[in-house]
Amino acid sequence: MDPRARLLTALALAAALLAAGCGGDRPPLPFSASWPTMGTVASLQVHDVDRELAEKAMDAVRAAYDSVVVAMDTWDPDSEISRLNRAPADSAVALSTLLDACLSAADSLKMLSGGAFDPSAGPLMDLWGFTRRQGRLPAPAEVDSARALMGGYRRDRGAVVKTLAGAGLDLGGVAKGFAVDRAAADLRALGVNSALIDLGGNIFGLGAPPGRSAWRLGVRDPRNTDDYLAVFTLRDAAVATSGAYERFVTIDGRRYGHVMNPATGRPAEGLLGATVIHPSAAVADGLSTALFVLGPDAALALLARVPEAQAVLVLPPGPGTNQARVVATPGLRGNLELRPEAAVLYSLEFAAAPGGAPSP
Repeated sequence: MDPRARLLTALALAAALLAAGCGGDRPPLPFSASWPTMGTVASLQVHDVDRELAEKAMDAVRAAYDSVVVAMDTWDPDSEISRLNRAPADSAVALSTLLDACLSAADSLKMLSGGAFDPSAGPLMDLWGFTRRQGRLPAPAEVDSARALMGGYRRDRGAVVKTLAGAGLDLGGVAKGFAVDRAAADLRALGVNSALIDLGGNIFGLGAPPGRSAWRLGVRDPRNTDDYLAVFTLRDAAVATSGAYERFVTIDGRRYGHVMNPATGRPAEGLLGATVIHPSAAVADGLSTALFVLGPDAALALLARVPEAQAVLVLPPGPGTNQARVVATPGLRGNLELRPEAAVLYSLEFAAAPGGAPSP
C-alpha cells in the first residue's frame, strides 16, 4: 500500500478514536499538515495554539527533519554520512554535532542490544539490494564478506575513523526517531504543549489532546497493514514499530524484510512486529529494531534491562492455527486492548515477569 494511503488510513482511525472518547463537546480542530520527507510521509497536529504559533511549529519541525536529511540520508550522495562512507580506510572524518549525537545514540543501542541493532550494517543493506530497491539472493560467501565489514569504524572525539575499506554506516534504524526527538524538543521550546508528531510511524505524543488525558493510538496489524490490532494511550512519550511489511525486496517471488540480523547477515525472522513505547523516540526506534531481530524470548530478556520501555511483540501463528499471539510487557496491562475485529486472529497475553512466562 502506498505510504500516503497508509497515512490517510492512520489519520482517519486516529480521528475516529479521538472523537469516540471526547463526548458531545468536541474540541476545536487542530492545525495539521503532512509532507514527504526521509523516504516516507511526515504529519503534525498542533492543538491549543493560534495560527502564528502553529506556523512557527510547522516550520520548526520541517527544519528539524531537513537537518537530519542533510546529515544522514544514505540516498543522497552529498549527505554527510554518504561522504563518510566513501572515505578511505584509516582516514579520520570529522562529524557534525548532529551526526555525532545520532551515532552516539546508535552505538549505545548496539551495546544495549548485544549487537542486534548495529549501525554498521550498511554493507549488508547494499548486498541484499535495499539501497538499490532491487534485490538478489546473495551467496553465503558474499554474506560472510559483508558481515566481516561490520564494526569497521571507531569514534574518536567528534570524528569517525574507518578501520576497514568498504565499511559503511546506515542510521536508518534510528534516524527517524532521532529526528522526532528533535522536533518534540523544538515544539516544547516554542511553548507548544499539545501535539502529535508522526514521521513514518515514528510517533511522539506531546502532552495530550484537548479534553483528554492522553493520546489514543493503535498498534498496526502486520497481517493487514490497513488496520490496527490493538489500541493504547500515550502521553509525553514516543512509539515506534519494526516489521517486515513496510520495506522489503522481492527475490525469486519471496519477500525479504529490510531489518537485518547482524548475527546471520540475513533479514530477521521470528516476529511479525515489535512496537516499543519509550520517552525517547530514538530509543523506541532502535529498540524496536533490536527486538524484531532478537525474537520473543531474547526480546523479553532485553526489555527486562530497560524498565522505562514498554513493548508489544506480535508472534506468528503456530502450527495448525491462524491465530497469532500478541505478547505485551506488564506495564501495559490495563492500557493495551485488542480491537474487537482483531480478537478473531490474535490473542493478547502479558509477560508475568521480565523474561517469564506470558499470562492472559
